[in-house]
Amino acid sequence: MVGFTVELESSILGRMRDNDWTQVLGWPSCKVYRHEIHEAGKRLKLWVRRKRANKQLVCSGCGKPAGEIVASYEREVRDLPCFEYLATIIVELYRVRCPDCGVKAEKAPFGKRFEDVVGQACESAAASGVTLQFGLAAGTVLAIDQ
Repeated sequence: MVGFTVELESSILGRMRDNDWTQVLGWPSCKVYRHEIHEAGKRLKLWVRRKRANKQLVCSGCGKPAGEIVASYEREVRDLPCFEYLATIIVELYRVRCPDCGVKAEKAPFGKRFEDVVGQACESAAASGVTLQFGLAAGTVLAIDQ
């Protein structure tokens, strides 16, 4: 029965479109524009950018609206697993010109659910166990747990 479940999940995941992944991801301000599934390594990668209507840019320094995009870049963010696949989200972000702070990275338009889950795991287990559970470096777990 377990083999059938894995085959069914792989079959369903392989047929999902970018729009389906957008709904699964649950970030209302963003859309998935590309996805890759690496079955052998059990890894899922989703490329995400803001929806056209949601391009209000906010300075990460002061939190005020920023008017001009100076550059764009991608940042990889770990997310919660999807079925048995480790999920990585590649987010398109901007460097913006803030009238008060100058050029800064924009405030990221997504939550911190992976960090929240790691932090909760640290409350009930030793950091060494959490590093193994999530495949993170000890320093990363300690930084999240602070």
